[in-house]
Amino acid sequence: MGDLQESLRLHHIGCLTENMEESLNTYVDILGFKKTSDIVAIADQQVKVCFLETAPGVFLELVEPQGENIALRKILKSKNPYYHTGYLVKDLPGMVSRLQEAGFYLVNRFISEAFDNKECAFLYTREMHLIELIES
Repeated sequence: MGDLQESLRLHHIGCLTENMEESLNTYVDILGFKKTSDIVAIADQQVKVCFLETAPGVFLELVEPQGENIALRKILKSKNPYYHTGYLVKDLPGMVSRLQEAGFYLVNRFISEAFDNKECAFLYTREMHLIELIES
């Protein structure tokens, strides 16, 4: 399992927001981060997302729950908006299998409009930390 780290490249930290425009004001207008994507609505996940580059190659994903997204709204109420880390991987199916064998729990696999319709997966670590894998 030691070589797993070489297969994972940190892409972003997911941060929940109740108001995308307000958060963009904070991170872009005040802190000076670069907006690197449009605001993308992902209907099947009931979210809107937008990526900001905080340093070269380091991104913050703002995630605003839409509709009845109870799970994300519950996290927002907990006042802990930083809720997942996203990693680029070359072999998503292989990585998912390896992590499941190591005790990770697969939440779901999906195609994401936020990543040009690439395959992604959310998994929980044994410590219940949420990670996202994105096929590179």
